[in-house]
Amino acid sequence: MSAPSSPASKSSLVHNPHEQLILFGDMPAIERSRVPDNLDVSFLHKSFCIAGLPLRAPKAIAEPFTRNDDRFALTINPTSFVLPGGRKVQVGVPFGPKARLLAMWMATEVRDPLRRTGDCWLEIGRVMEWMRNIGIKPHTNNLNATKDQVVRLSFAKFTMIMKEGRDGDMLFDQDQLIERGVLEGEDMDRYADGKIGQMSWPKGLRLSARAYERFSQYSIPVPTSRIAKIAHSAMAIDTFVFLCYRLPLISSREEELVSWRQLIAQFGSGEAPSKFRETFQSSIVNALEAYPEAKVDLTDEGLRMRYSDPADLRKAFVAMPGGKKISSKRERKDGPPAKMPSLVQ
Repeated sequence: MSAPSSPASKSSLVHNPHEQLILFGDMPAIERSRVPDNLDVSFLHKSFCIAGLPLRAPKAIAEPFTRNDDRFALTINPTSFVLPGGRKVQVGVPFGPKARLLAMWMATEVRDPLRRTGDCWLEIGRVMEWMRNIGIKPHTNNLNATKDQVVRLSFAKFTMIMKEGRDGDMLFDQDQLIERGVLEGEDMDRYADGKIGQMSWPKGLRLSARAYERFSQYSIPVPTSRIAKIAHSAMAIDTFVFLCYRLPLISSREEELVSWRQLIAQFGSGEAPSKFRETFQSSIVNALEAYPEAKVDLTDEGLRMRYSDPADLRKAFVAMPGGKKISSKRERKDGPPAKMPSLVQ
């Protein structure tokens, strides 16, 4: 998903989507030649860096999730549909740390240098290894919870609305990450019954063409090993990736203040301001343990941010021996797996 383009803004939610943190583009050619191939790097679309998914499940499964400030609003809508035979299925919105790690996995797969251009199919492969690689411990509860988030991300619909220009025109953009997939015969009935543990993993998922394009063009790099340190906390992940995105874009001669009001709009989930402050203070500590190079201060006014050189963070991209990467560097084929039936001719 991608917010419409706009001039750079001080808003906590809205920034120019064409500003890019280049992984190695600003390095001298001789230094780039020394960069190893096995980088411990993952990717995340920048819209997820400025407007995160819900921290936890809405109280009602049919309830949409919203974030907004004075210029930008994000709505994530759940989905309901009818199965052959007439049974209605309700799928809620994605939430929590696992959904964030899955969104990162999708973007990282698209940015895999061994992926053929235009190949939108995502393969899960061996489940236990796949879960470890995306930062999730593969025990029973996590297996079921992750499977639930795969379904939620597959069916969620994203709507973004932004005020633009002096006249305040309303721009809107609508997206769905997954446009196609194959599940085992009775799995959606099992999902509707809450029997997620009895479901199989999807046989295949296909990103929408727009999601593929935006993951390809507008994702920022983050160090995989750093994310692993905070993989248990949705707000810590949100704070970490926000800092990875924003700090290199601040002028070296200026600082930016994200007020507590803006922090609540961006990272909150409807709790009281005092409760949010307590939670955010803990999350920023966790985020800074993963990103100690970040130049930020939490004050009574909010979060004060100063330019942080991306070269400092880039040092964390180099994979250590035995390090894990989210992306599996395997040779890919055009189109779906061999056993994937065609859904639409």
